[in-house]
Amino acid sequence: MITSEQKTRFRYEEIADHMISAICEGTISYGSRLPSLRVASQRYNCAVSVVLQAYEILEMKGYAYGVEKSGYFVRSPLKSPLPQPHKEKYYLKSEDATPLNILERVVEAGNDDSIIPLGAGNPHESLLPVKSLKQSFQRILKEESHWISQYSDEGGNRELRKQIASIMLNRGVSASSKDILITSGCTEAISLAVQSCSSPGDVIVTESPVFPGIIQILNQLKRRVIPVPTSSDDGMNLSILENVLAEEEVKAVILTALYQNPLGYVMKEENRRQVIRLAHKFRINIIEDDIYSQCSFHHKEERPVKSFDSEGDVIYCSSFSKTISPGIRLGWLIGGKKHEKCRKLKMGLTLGGNPLVQQVVADYLKSPRYSRNILHLQKAAARQAAELKQLLLSHFPEGTAITEPAGGFYFWVELPGNTDTLELFESALERGISIVPGQAFAIGERYSNCLRISFASPITEETRQAVAQLGSLIKQTP
Repeated sequence: MITSEQKTRFRYEEIADHMISAICEGTISYGSRLPSLRVASQRYNCAVSVVLQAYEILEMKGYAYGVEKSGYFVRSPLKSPLPQPHKEKYYLKSEDATPLNILERVVEAGNDDSIIPLGAGNPHESLLPVKSLKQSFQRILKEESHWISQYSDEGGNRELRKQIASIMLNRGVSASSKDILITSGCTEAISLAVQSCSSPGDVIVTESPVFPGIIQILNQLKRRVIPVPTSSDDGMNLSILENVLAEEEVKAVILTALYQNPLGYVMKEENRRQVIRLAHKFRINIIEDDIYSQCSFHHKEERPVKSFDSEGDVIYCSSFSKTISPGIRLGWLIGGKKHEKCRKLKMGLTLGGNPLVQQVVADYLKSPRYSRNILHLQKAAARQAAELKQLLLSHFPEGTAITEPAGGFYFWVELPGNTDTLELFESALERGISIVPGQAFAIGERYSNCLRISFASPITEETRQAVAQLGSLIKQTP
């Protein structure tokens, strides 16, 4: 008997289930190419669009991945999950924020077009709205050229702030244009946030591993740091964080709840709420780095920590560097209780920023092109991640552990044995390949056998050769 539930099932769901069964039973082998959309549509006697929906379900559930211009492939079973970083030694006492001494070379390598960017976090030009930005620039220069001859408002372009307020409202953050301060990227936003709530010598809590730029900021501002163990599953360990806050005089906590660099996790919503409770309890500021919020693999609109903040304790920082353009250097902050102090600090540095660029981005955000490109970026990044993961599993030694990010642009890779990724960085660079060694994400000597691999660029034949060569280098390590 056919149940009512079976009657309501869509054809693409039935096709997806049939293929999943075939994959699990071994009828369709791991790594093999799935039938083309046309062939599959003939086989299942349905439209090509129906097969495409079925393949998208396979992607979402982790059974397949798409390769541009090549079709869909069956994913190999995942290896064991990445061991949690709790095994690293944490003294939970403040330390100097000392950046890795080769960090400038890491950045230079990531920006060098002659080097295969396995470490760079810059989204490839094909993922960015270059054509749309050109159109907006041309229109503004033709019809509103007065933006060249004037300063912007001290808080930044008003129209841009209105557009950002609209974006934030969709994510559960109620903020007027006056509550938003335009900055030169997310780096300046975080720097202003740190300065607004602390002084040289004060203690700031960070994740571990953490984005290297935060270590640099804290080093330059002469803050001390307590790194708290952070899981690739769910983020900062909040039990340990609470113990630290109870025992140490901490001024602020810097964290990323969504698609963190380098781990790529999404913090559970209850944990995001718990962060707010801790901020209220210990009367500290939370500095939220939310730069990857629009980089979900599954097109989910997750709420930032700021959306649960009713008392203004969260200083929210973000940027368009990962979704529109790294080169325009446009970020913003919502400062809560510290907003006026952030504004005054900003005025003493760069006034209101570049009015022409801000108006161009405001013009772009008003169009439907923005949401369309976000969807394009998310789909492309998810596919690039799936394909690169298969390459890494194929070429890296047995025992390698790789994260399963929910978004962003990175894998955190833990290598077996005694591989020193600082030495690996040098060897790879000699062969025209860039990676980022794990030590760059640490305060203190941690993650010496880890590295960050980026899938921010399309997977090309050069990429495949670079991964194979990198795998050989790793296997040569004693």
